[in-house]
Amino acid sequence: MSEKDYRKILVDFWETIEENSKGRTDTVKPSGFRVEKHVPYIMDYNVDHMMNLYYPEDFNGEGKLPAIINIHGGGWCFSHIDDSENYMAALATEGYAVMGMGYRLLQTTDLQGIVSDIFDSLHWLEKYGPMRGFDLDKVLLTGDSAGGHLALLTACIMQSEELCKAYSVEPVSFKLSAVSVCCPCPITDKLYILEGEDTDVGRGTAKAYIDMFLGKQGKNAPWNGHISFSDTIKDAEPDKKGFPPVYLIASENDFLHFQSLLLKDVL
Repeated sequence: MSEKDYRKILVDFWETIEENSKGRTDTVKPSGFRVEKHVPYIMDYNVDHMMNLYYPEDFNGEGKLPAIINIHGGGWCFSHIDDSENYMAALATEGYAVMGMGYRLLQTTDLQGIVSDIFDSLHWLEKYGPMRGFDLDKVLLTGDSAGGHLALLTACIMQSEELCKAYSVEPVSFKLSAVSVCCPCPITDKLYILEGEDTDVGRGTAKAYIDMFLGKQGKNAPWNGHISFSDTIKDAEPDKKGFPPVYLIASENDFLHFQSLLLKDVL
């Protein structure tokens, strides 16, 4: 099969997951929160460049709350900020100001484009967050699945001038207090999602992911070699001592559980 075939297998797989996931948020929603939905962080009218802001219901805008920033998952190929609404709303009911951003997916951009979107949302929060109740001295960054990879990558970029240059983003002024990832897939050189490493489909789709991450620039992309957390942690904090604490949530029933074990070894 060709690279195009393997890429189609990946996209079809995630589109099937997306179709089967419809209605997953149609449960009993948390109570005791309020939300500002679809706030643009880039004024280009792109639905992927919007964010949701969640607060405790009784927060009147005075003072600041500890901040949580969430990056949604979806295999870098599907999902939307609204899919994480119950999760972010539940966090808000515990007394946090929560921001979840949308970002473009690999069908329309490369990994640099995704990272650029995330950092644009962080710069929006840097500028407007404090006046909207976000305490940027107390920031937890969270992400699940592909969002877990993006959260760890973002944390590394925030601490590395080299990575900022590789991804063509400007550093933000605030620091992370901690990072929390749920069933992440951060070791991107081992993305054997559909089948194992010993199969053509396993190897072909894993390579297709890397090709999608690198985009049109291919191996010449400045971020080539700076994608997997096993590499980016070395760029950011070679001895890991200055890296924010990482809280890893894993499940043996996760079909990507091996990625959590790989991350545990790196940490």
